[in-house]
Amino acid sequence: MSVSHSSAYLPLLMLIISLSHVVKSETSEQEVWDHIPPPAESLFKTDLSLSSDDEWQARLGGHARTMVEAYRNPDFGFSGIHEDTWIHHRIQAFMALDHGRDLTLAAELSWGEMQGKKTALSPVDEDQPDFLQLYAETRWELDSSKLIMRVGRQILYYGSGRLLAHREGANQRLTHDALRLGWHSKEWRLDGLFASPVKIKPESFDNTSYFGQTLLWGLYATGPSPFGPEHGVDLYYIGLQQENSPLSAGQSEHRHTFGTRWFGHTERWQYNHEFILQTGSSGNRDVLAGAISLGLGRLFPKAPLKPTLGFKADIISGGQNGKRVHTFHPLFQANNYFNEGGFVSPSNLWNLNPNLSLELRPTLSLNLGVNFLWRYDTGDDVYGPPFNSIAGAAPNGESYMGTAYNLALSWDPHPAFNVSLGYTHHEAGPSLTSIGGLSVDYLQLAMRLEF
Repeated sequence: MSVSHSSAYLPLLMLIISLSHVVKSETSEQEVWDHIPPPAESLFKTDLSLSSDDEWQARLGGHARTMVEAYRNPDFGFSGIHEDTWIHHRIQAFMALDHGRDLTLAAELSWGEMQGKKTALSPVDEDQPDFLQLYAETRWELDSSKLIMRVGRQILYYGSGRLLAHREGANQRLTHDALRLGWHSKEWRLDGLFASPVKIKPESFDNTSYFGQTLLWGLYATGPSPFGPEHGVDLYYIGLQQENSPLSAGQSEHRHTFGTRWFGHTERWQYNHEFILQTGSSGNRDVLAGAISLGLGRLFPKAPLKPTLGFKADIISGGQNGKRVHTFHPLFQANNYFNEGGFVSPSNLWNLNPNLSLELRPTLSLNLGVNFLWRYDTGDDVYGPPFNSIAGAAPNGESYMGTAYNLALSWDPHPAFNVSLGYTHHEAGPSLTSIGGLSVDYLQLAMRLEF
């Protein structure tokens, strides 16, 4: 594959890094709603005071990522492409102005490009400079709690990213135009949100949301679990209205999602379980769907390589019978939900996933896993990310979709720099081969710098 880097990539990166020598602040207080798993430690850590009384502070940060991806038989061969390889680059630059503990004005720019892809580029593959985030946040301190309001373009990430995530694997992250109101105490955090996802357009500063087409609202609470201080529980309701239903073309869809997540850890065990119910309507049909996700891990911190044995299981409903829809809608889930390849979307599936994590060296970790996948309803489709049908019903009721073998290697030679390698082979089962599906291979190599 021949790859030519954009001339804008290196100068822009060098400019951001040079500015980062001057401005950097690290304070978790201003980012109380960002539930995104924390990135690597930033390369530069300097603060810049903008007033003599230190009331105004500036922060600047971001990251640069380059990723190579290669597929054999993408979409199980249904796309008509046998092999496809590409490289993409992404730069995000974030700046915030903080006035004490009560006000934050923030902006984050994002840019990305891709070379070598045979299939048509999707909107998330490339974008000229645009605002990933642009918001104002105000905070009011109460006696033992605080009220928070954030309005503007922002990333929404809650829980484990099963329903609301930021699409990290794609070249351009998912963001929303949103209003969020929150009440946070020492033990509880309650957020209310009203939002619409931002659609990516190819030119500069032209990305926009369409509240009349897709509308999201909800309440999300996180608090203590009765199992003790190292355990927690999430309780949430999320509403979604789409003008064009992914399951009833040309008709609207309304989903009401109710869920709870129970998570925690001890010295030797960790767990993350989630239970979800969906109701509503898709066109003129009623919706009744749901999902159960179980995650359990056994840690061996004193053993060589510090292994963690894990097991995950998912039951995710599917099926569309008469006037009733049982197909689960994953909303805005993480796109690599099951493995590095992200071949299927969490809908109409049974899944069993034993896995093993090893610490080969303090800076080198390895994860090995196997996914066993079945269709929940053989008369329903196979869905790919974000929530698109990629294959029809199994003609003779074949349910087994196959076995996916996954390997992920992560190297952190410096706290601000990461190199990762991922490989997935999905051996297609009868539920796919009976309709012309093929086995899939996926290889990923990524480098990321936090600055």
